[in-house]
Amino acid sequence: MNPLVEWAVKREALRKNKEAGKPRFQWTDDPILQKYRFCNVRRFDDRVSRWLIKNVLLEEHIERNLDEFILFAALCRWVNWPPTIQELMTADLGLGANSGLDLERAGAAVDYRKGLGCKAWTGAYMVRAPRKGSTKGKGHFIAVDVVKNGLGPALPAIKEALKTNSRYETFKAIRASFNHGDFMAGQIVADLGYTSLLRNATDTYTWAPQGPGSVRGLNRLLGLPLKRRWLDDDFCGILRGLRKDLIEALGPEYESLTLHDVQNCLCETDKYLRVKAGEGRPRATYTPETAF
Repeated sequence: MNPLVEWAVKREALRKNKEAGKPRFQWTDDPILQKYRFCNVRRFDDRVSRWLIKNVLLEEHIERNLDEFILFAALCRWVNWPPTIQELMTADLGLGANSGLDLERAGAAVDYRKGLGCKAWTGAYMVRAPRKGSTKGKGHFIAVDVVKNGLGPALPAIKEALKTNSRYETFKAIRASFNHGDFMAGQIVADLGYTSLLRNATDTYTWAPQGPGSVRGLNRLLGLPLKRRWLDDDFCGILRGLRKDLIEALGPEYESLTLHDVQNCLCETDKYLRVKAGEGRPRATYTPETAF
């Protein structure tokens, strides 16, 4: 079996067994999946994405202030930790704040939470440390340097791109911002895909960004050097074929699988095969999450 398909079938079986309330030892008999943390086959099944869809990525927030919505949605994905995001919203520092979105104060609040010894963000995404000699913390760097001063000036271009109803065009507009590389620009676009802004994008099932993990995963599948680079058209063309393979194996209810989901599965398959081949291990072992 195609290792990508094999991983997806096992990962979905694990998710369904877990959500059915079965004891952990019955979720899967695969020792690698038992030990390490892997994302779900469909991104919207991941815990953080579910929380964001329910609490942040709402039509009422878009209608109230589109600029603030885009900036706060980006901040949420950079932080990637719902308890911190909930704290910002409860403290009137997030979406719907009476005085408007204040990213300076939001960044200070994230750093304050960290200073108390609380978990403030996850290690899911690599974030540059503040510049050497800076008296500001990482929360300020994310909220102010990356989101406010980095993404903020690109808002007019992003809104114009959204009018094209294209994930790729929106990705390009975000990608041009400070510190927003292919991976994070793709993550933000994927979140916008859960809203009316890009829910019906014309390229949801035909285009996906190239993440470093997904490229390695594809190269592993094809027996190519892991650092081989791909043209976007070739990369997405192969992913479209893999999407069909996944739907055939998982069933017609997975027609909702976006091409971004497929590239994400390639990244997770790369992690899985790396462990299987004895070449390393993922950064995170699996521990049940009860914080939210």
